[in-house]
Amino acid sequence: MPKGKSSGSALASARFEYSLELARGSSYIGSTLTPETEERAIAETIKQFCVLYGEAQVTLFQKILAEELQHRGNQHAALAVAQFKFNCTCGAR
Repeated sequence: MPKGKSSGSALASARFEYSLELARGSSYIGSTLTPETEERAIAETIKQFCVLYGEAQVTLFQKILAEELQHRGNQHAALAVAQFKFNCTCGAR
């Protein structure tokens, strides 16, 4: 199977599997009013995801979270999520 198809399939599967976290995180991040609260919301969203699913999936989640924010028309937050540096030290489930 071509790489593009498997990659797209993996993204679609992840969007489905993490749909609740994506909806909750994008809503929370999108509701912030200042850069400081936005950064805190991003950190909390990604940390909670890390606790639930583990560090191995954080990069993928961060990518699709940024895409979700972009889809919702929040370009600034999408860019902030994409550029956010997170060190997961949470111990996965």
